[in-house]
Amino acid sequence: MPALADPPQFTAPPQPAVSRTPARARFSPIWIVPLISAVLGLWLVARYYSAKGPVITVRFENADGIIAGKTPVLCRSVNIGTVSDLELSEDHKTVIVKLAMASDAKRLLVEDSQIWVERPRYSAAGLSGLNTLVSGNYIQFLPGVSKKTQRTYTGLENPPPTPPGVPGVRFKLVADQAGGLGIGTPIIYKGINVGKLESRTFHTEPAQVEFDGFIEAAYASLVNQKTRFYNSGGLDLKIGAEGVQMRVESLESLLTSSVTFTDPDPNEQHVKSISDGQKFVLYGSLSDVNKVEFNPSIPYLLLFTGSVRGLSPDAPVEFRGIRVGSVVAASFKYLPNDPEHRVPVLIKIDPAVLTNNSTGDPAATKQLISKGVEEGLRATLKTGSLLTGQLFVELDFQKNAAPAVITGVGDYAVLPTVPAVGLDELQERAGAVLDKFKALPVEEIGGNANAALASIKNAADHLDQLTGPGSSLEKTLNNTEKVTAELSGNKDIGVTLHNLRETSAQLNATMAVLSPQFKQVGANLNQASDTVKHQPWRLIWPTTKKYPADRTATPAPAPLKATPAPRQKQ
Repeated sequence: MPALADPPQFTAPPQPAVSRTPARARFSPIWIVPLISAVLGLWLVARYYSAKGPVITVRFENADGIIAGKTPVLCRSVNIGTVSDLELSEDHKTVIVKLAMASDAKRLLVEDSQIWVERPRYSAAGLSGLNTLVSGNYIQFLPGVSKKTQRTYTGLENPPPTPPGVPGVRFKLVADQAGGLGIGTPIIYKGINVGKLESRTFHTEPAQVEFDGFIEAAYASLVNQKTRFYNSGGLDLKIGAEGVQMRVESLESLLTSSVTFTDPDPNEQHVKSISDGQKFVLYGSLSDVNKVEFNPSIPYLLLFTGSVRGLSPDAPVEFRGIRVGSVVAASFKYLPNDPEHRVPVLIKIDPAVLTNNSTGDPAATKQLISKGVEEGLRATLKTGSLLTGQLFVELDFQKNAAPAVITGVGDYAVLPTVPAVGLDELQERAGAVLDKFKALPVEEIGGNANAALASIKNAADHLDQLTGPGSSLEKTLNNTEKVTAELSGNKDIGVTLHNLRETSAQLNATMAVLSPQFKQVGANLNQASDTVKHQPWRLIWPTTKKYPADRTATPAPAPLKATPAPRQKQ
């Protein structure tokens, strides 16, 4: 088979020559503007996020007065952020508020920082937040002193009374009742505000109120282990055997409550200062503090035969005006089967008051009282105040007291008693006096007095007829003058008659003087008769008080003028 011939070779047709332009540069100057714009935009974004600062979360009980995007965050009146968002918590019991803080506020976000909503408030510390009535509510931020950062906080419902980091001493006060005290209540010493109450907590077991107190460092030396705190607010009014006692610290404390404490004892040089967190009892008043310092502990039983109405528990037991004890109670349970039915009164005496031993040795006090009973020491009831009728127990030595010793009834030692002149006995005496007054023959006395007055008036009238003008005495004197004139020739008889005339003139003058006095005596007796008739009680209780004159009384006669003596003829 013949070999095949190779296929013919085809060649491409010749291409025409193509002319190419030279290559241009890849970067064009026109891209400069977009690049600059992109860099500027990136710089602005970076600057925005760098200036925006962190976002923190604060949990509040409610969002009253908080508006997203408007409510500012202030720290000492400087704006450091804004509320960015509000949302409810998962349990719908609280509100989560997000705060967009400024970049400069990063250093303030530490764990002991405090945040609250500033709004108008009224508390024990007074009014606050009144500026928000114009500007609106805002978030108040108080920076702490810690070095540890934090981004989640629990907002406070009330402003903190004391900023964190303030030097001072912090302690706790425990009381049975709040007594109007709350957060922000001032602690006052001698009228100066030295601290505040920072918190108030009620514990159910036991049922007590606990306060966190703070005193500034400048006044911390005033408080030591023996300091006693008490509520000094309001009006302390006490009515008892001592009468009515009223105490108020100041006008400000009368309107609001406050806490104060006792003075440090200058005689105690080695008393320890208090430490943070130490507990103290908060007393209700200064009188409660004095009760603690006054510690009656020796019991005695008193048996009284009369009424003890007005003798209240805690009534004082005094020895010559000095309180030495207190009344515990008056009850028949101390002596239930007494055949004389006496009223048992239990008292307690403070041994430190009666002895010079500061610790108050009970044995020495009992021996002292036992010796005093042998010498006439007795207990009696006295009225402490006529206004309140309260009684107290007085211990004193009685004159001519019957011999007695301390006896025992059950678990109690019995002090001898003596009856006192109380209101009941005074009423009995007054009743007896009134009975005697009723038995007086007042009408008979008045009648006799009127009869005596009439007799005296009759005698005065006859005396006037005897000595007045035209009376027989005047006629006798005239006749004597005539005889004297006729016998004037005889010298001896003339002298005698002249002496007689002088004697008659003196008698006339004397009778003229005595006549008004007799009339005044009659007027006094008339007044006495009217007094006995219309005011008979003045026979028993005379008084210097002037009563208005009785219209039915007989008016006293006007005094008569004295009859002039006859002129003597020379």
